[in-house]
Amino acid sequence: MTERELKQELALSLYAAKKITLVQAADLAVLNLFDFQALLRDRQIPQHYGESDLEQDLLVLRDL
Repeated sequence: MTERELKQELALSLYAAKKITLVQAADLAVLNLFDFQALLRDRQIPQHYGESDLEQDLLVLRDL
């Protein structure tokens, strides 16, 4: 297993266990957000995105 593969596996595992956020997991895996989301989809790991996440995103968008 390469270092990159190890980082991706760790990121997937921590994200699936809800220990880190999507952005943190993508950073750990050394992938951009879209590539990490594709990796999640390939591994059939659901994304964690709830009502509070939506509210936070809307607040950020309003501030822009």
